[in-house]
Amino acid sequence: MQNAKRWGAAVYVLVLAIAGAGLVEAADKKEKKKGKRARIFVEEIVKTNVTETMPIIGRFVALEHGVVSARVRGAVTEIRADVGKRVKKGDTLAQLDVSRLEVAKLLRIARLKESIGALRGARAQLSLTQEELRRAKGLKGSAAFSKARLIDKQNEFAKFKSEVSEKEAGVASAKANLRMAEIDLAYAAIRAPYSGVISERHVSLGNFVDVGDRIVTMVNDLSLEVEADIPESRLAGIMPGRKVQIRFGKNQIQQASIRAVVPAEDGRTRTRTVRFIPHLNEVANNRTLAANQTVTVDIPIAQAKEMVTVHKDAVIVSGQSYFVFVIENQKAWRRDIKIGAASGERFIVLSGLKPGEIVATHGNEKLKPGKKVKIRER
Repeated sequence: MQNAKRWGAAVYVLVLAIAGAGLVEAADKKEKKKGKRARIFVEEIVKTNVTETMPIIGRFVALEHGVVSARVRGAVTEIRADVGKRVKKGDTLAQLDVSRLEVAKLLRIARLKESIGALRGARAQLSLTQEELRRAKGLKGSAAFSKARLIDKQNEFAKFKSEVSEKEAGVASAKANLRMAEIDLAYAAIRAPYSGVISERHVSLGNFVDVGDRIVTMVNDLSLEVEADIPESRLAGIMPGRKVQIRFGKNQIQQASIRAVVPAEDGRTRTRTVRFIPHLNEVANNRTLAANQTVTVDIPIAQAKEMVTVHKDAVIVSGQSYFVFVIENQKAWRRDIKIGAASGERFIVLSGLKPGEIVATHGNEKLKPGKKVKIRER
């Protein structure tokens, strides 16, 4: 009985020891966790030359797009262009029946040969008459000379000379007709006028098409400009050659140059169309853009001036207010700020920050005032 009591007391003491050790270990972990520094990226606040901008929704427009039509009549015998297919300039899109055109070409060849033969005959007759005229003139002053015969030969020479000119014109006409037949034969193969993608097909095998009928619709997605309708009141800073920032797709930011302001105003919206030339890198222009794709254009609405700015990633929204975490003595402190318009990837700071201060840009979402931080190198 006494042994059992001793064993029970020993077990009780052991349990208390283990529990105490666990509490101590948990407290140590909690203390370590509490002292763990948050890792963040930072930037120094500086004054930069910025231009206040306003976002305008625009679109990509293809410089080359439209319908490819038939140039000759005929039945469609082959189609090589399906919707979505990428073609190069000069590739055959469709083929028309050429049997009638080939016969027409043979007919033009025969008529050309006929005209050449007629011309040769006229030239031979002219040469003969010219020789007879020379002989008639040589008899002048002799008893065998006949003035009437000389006049007849002169008239014949003029007549045959005119016939030669007529036959030469006939040969030229026959050559032109043959060339037209060759062109029609070449036009039976309907080719791509520029490189691009087939966006729509309008014919099927066996369809008979006339001159001007639609075959396919194409768009060149590698030759694009940006078009935006800008309010007339915001055109002061829009000058050809000036560079602006454009944004599209998934976080794609590129530059564009103002090419032209179209001098025609929409009376209903009071806007004018402005064209921009995008300066796209290989990644942005890797056949991922499309005509009519939405693009945001940050147009300048004021002259450039030196202002305090902060990166957008540093700004945290809280209801209707904005704040950042300022880093002082390796600790993060919340600072309410007032921001103005955006300038690219930065906000103009109206109040709350000054040059030289350090703010957190990444890892700031989980920071709390007074939290110790560890600055990470980029």
